[in-house]
Amino acid sequence: MNTYREEEVPATPPLGNVNAKKKGGRISRSVSRLLNGEFLTKDGLINHLPFIGFLVGLFLLHIALMYFFENTQREIVRKQSELNELRSEFNTAMSELETKKQQSNVATEIQALGLEELRTPPEVIDVEKGHFENE
Repeated sequence: MNTYREEEVPATPPLGNVNAKKKGGRISRSVSRLLNGEFLTKDGLINHLPFIGFLVGLFLLHIALMYFFENTQREIVRKQSELNELRSEFNTAMSELETKKQQSNVATEIQALGLEELRTPPEVIDVEKGHFENE
């Protein structure tokens, strides 16, 4: 037989430690206000809106400066490697020039043109002053 009886249902204790609720009560209320969006309806937020905008501006400026400095650092590294490459090309060209201007190398290249190397020093020819003006 089905009879309806009203019985008192005992309250179930909350899960977890009861003392934790007392300690975290303020924090849990703040988190719940943050999650449900209740903090957006408060007048305090509207009063602090310029400061929040200032903070957002500072964050955006910080991000922009970080990108700028990273790109500048990449450019410095790129220019440094380019400078090292040019320096090595310069040193290679200078060493080749030094070997080509040695007297023995010049003498062999002159013989290929049909010229002979002088073995005696050049002589100085003295001409009287005005000799070339008469002509």
